[in-house]
Amino acid sequence: MAAVGEKQQGWARRLAGYAWRYKANTLLALGSSLAGMAVLALVPLVTKVIIDDVIGTKTRDLAVWTGLLVGAAILVYALTYVRRYYGGRLALDVQHDLRTDMYATITRLDGRRQDELSTGQVIGRATSDLQLIQGLLFMLPMTIGNVLLFLISLGVMAWLSLPLTLVALAVAPALWVIAKRSRTRLHPATWHAQQQAAVVAGFVDGAVSGVRVVKGFGQEDQETGKIREAGRKLFAGRLRTVRLNARYTPALQAVPALGQVAVLALGGWLAYRGQITLGTFVAFSAYLASLVGPVRMLAMVLTVAQQARAGVERVLDLVDTEPLVTDGPKELPADAPATVEFDDVSFAYATAEGRTSPVLDGFSLEIGAGETVAVVGASGSGKSTLSLLLPRFYDVDHGAVLVGGHDVRELTLDSLRAAIGLVPEDSFLFSDTVRANIAYGLP
Repeated sequence: MAAVGEKQQGWARRLAGYAWRYKANTLLALGSSLAGMAVLALVPLVTKVIIDDVIGTKTRDLAVWTGLLVGAAILVYALTYVRRYYGGRLALDVQHDLRTDMYATITRLDGRRQDELSTGQVIGRATSDLQLIQGLLFMLPMTIGNVLLFLISLGVMAWLSLPLTLVALAVAPALWVIAKRSRTRLHPATWHAQQQAAVVAGFVDGAVSGVRVVKGFGQEDQETGKIREAGRKLFAGRLRTVRLNARYTPALQAVPALGQVAVLALGGWLAYRGQITLGTFVAFSAYLASLVGPVRMLAMVLTVAQQARAGVERVLDLVDTEPLVTDGPKELPADAPATVEFDDVSFAYATAEGRTSPVLDGFSLEIGAGETVAVVGASGSGKSTLSLLLPRFYDVDHGAVLVGGHDVRELTLDSLRAAIGLVPEDSFLFSDTVRANIAYGLP
């Protein structure tokens, strides 16, 4: 039930759960961002005091207020360093955990589930998708700080001049419409592009792994054509996301600039008529400029978030995959007899269109302790399938497989596979020493 509950959570909440595993990094990144933006929000007020009171009425000391500006700059630098370091570290930690969870899921999947996986899809999710997630997480602390800066700036602007603030906010509905259209179009486009990237990775993996077969049959042009066609589809998918970015991101950044022009024109007119002080106008202009920055940052994050959302959903889709073969309730006894029995076994492999015709149909075989048995048959007759059913890489569709008199479905996978010595028909070497490969079963 817990696993089902996790799947029902939104992608953002799931991602936040990964980030919260590193509470110290999260709090330091967010805290330094919020503190830095709060300090920046006070700088225009200091500028107002310098213009109106230090230069204008000469009622305050210039050295004190100038010192405050220098101190604020030093403090913002220190806080920005903390935000960038711990924010980047948090993004890498979450990326590492997601990659590790993906690998853990793949290793515990049974044969049927692994048959559903494409090598290219797995590689794509472990590389480009996780890169998108890392980019989003790196930007989030600054984004949250910009939200605070936006709210503080808005409040101070309303205190300085309510009419100017209302003019500045007049562009908000246009921003909302553009952001909504961007969200509904960019996410599916990014998902499709990431799928195509995984297809390309699959073709490359197959061509590299089977390079000797390709060369032996002289099919280099055929494989190149496959990759070229897949690359063309990937190009089209990426170009679609670029086109959408080019359409919506400039619009999200240009609309606030229109409001800024209107505010500067009205504010200059009010200052010229003496209805607001020059210091108030300069401070309001500074706050307006600081308001445009967060809005543009949010526009960028909206774009990145839709791309990262596709990556998060693709990664979590793999992480949440459950094996069809589960552990049995009991251990294989150490004194169990070394016997093997296939009792009226039927089995068929699954395909995307459904089950194939049975590879085994009503197969029965008993092997007693100490016996040596060779199973001989034509290619595709099910010899290899027998070796896969014994350690429960697959479960039978009908009948039973017994080891030591116990149905393998009732045994834990660890105890069952510890009692079986397996030599696969396809040799495989890990990228390690010869010694490590030979001793792989008992390192």
